[in-house]
Amino acid sequence: MKQEGLKFFTDTYLTIIGFLIFFSYFIYVTVNALRTPKKQINEFAHIPFSNGEDHGK
Repeated sequence: MKQEGLKFFTDTYLTIIGFLIFFSYFIYVTVNALRTPKKQINEFAHIPFSNGEDHGK
């Protein structure tokens, strides 16, 4: 059944382009996450506990 469906899919370049877009975005998000300062991450971590108050500033 899989072979029957893939028999008509001749646009393999679309698969490669989609993969490259996904992989590029994944690398971008990973690099941004690693470059974010620890102070900012800690501020984000305490947002659910703040009750709308402005802590740490």
